[in-house]
Amino acid sequence: MLYDGIERIDKIKKIIAAANPDIIVFCIDFDGTLVKICKSPYDVVVTPGLYNFLTGINNINNIFLCIVTGRELTDVEQRVNIKKNIIYSGNHGFEIKSYYKDFKLNFLVENAGNYIPLLTEALSQVKKKGIDNLIIENKKFSISMHYRLLNSGEAKFLKQSVKDIIAKNPEFKKYLHITKGKKILEIRPRIDWNKGSACRYLVEEISKARMLSNNGVGCSGPAAAPSSVSNKRFNILRVNIGDDITDETMFSHNYSFNLEGNTFNVSLINCVIGKKQSLADFYLKGYNRTPVFIKKIIDIFSG
Repeated sequence: MLYDGIERIDKIKKIIAAANPDIIVFCIDFDGTLVKICKSPYDVVVTPGLYNFLTGINNINNIFLCIVTGRELTDVEQRVNIKKNIIYSGNHGFEIKSYYKDFKLNFLVENAGNYIPLLTEALSQVKKKGIDNLIIENKKFSISMHYRLLNSGEAKFLKQSVKDIIAKNPEFKKYLHITKGKKILEIRPRIDWNKGSACRYLVEEISKARMLSNNGVGCSGPAAAPSSVSNKRFNILRVNIGDDITDETMFSHNYSFNLEGNTFNVSLINCVIGKKQSLADFYLKGYNRTPVFIKKIIDIFSG
């Protein structure tokens, strides 16, 4: 059952109390979750209000902010334009960059560069179809085709054309695949990696970084438990918020992992934008409610 994440804040309080987190990692989608979806992805802007909100929460002790998006990493970096205490995960988790002082990370999923020639050729074949008003993004490690401006007949032609392009080329069929979103088709490498994989990886890397610093996991700032300490239990709350099919990979269950004899318990709060069928437990009525929801979680955690 889906609960309104703001109206049922009592349930959120119980989850946070049970998790008793030392840190919170926010994994938040961009388009449709933090900003309004526009007819063209190039029209999306971060308002001064959202910018101020993000720069406000990313300076709070023991809060990690990660924007997880299908956009190319450089694209979302430029649009958000925050280069301190923030993590960007682009291309559905294929590329990740951290701007935290004590948690530096430049990640590219293994072998992603090997697929660029195939993607370039697939892009060329899509363009040859000459579909007017189709917006194509070459994101280097994937291709997005936005058909929000197409009529139903044109959209049907696009879907069949892309399907044929992949199916009729043995190498495309073997190494590439098609994914769908809101008025969007994407051609991606057949790599077993997605937004959910990226979020899980990030939590583990943040935990490793904190273990290498000189302070405890529950201390101020992005510090950590000494590497000499073992047989300790640390609690992490991961808050996942998204609006599209690709974001469903972030919505998982509580889990644990071990690092150097220490146990890290990860509790999850999964929230989808819009009341609809989803793996999430909570929903928000619109993207403009996302900052409100985040603020309530931080207030409970800080309190």
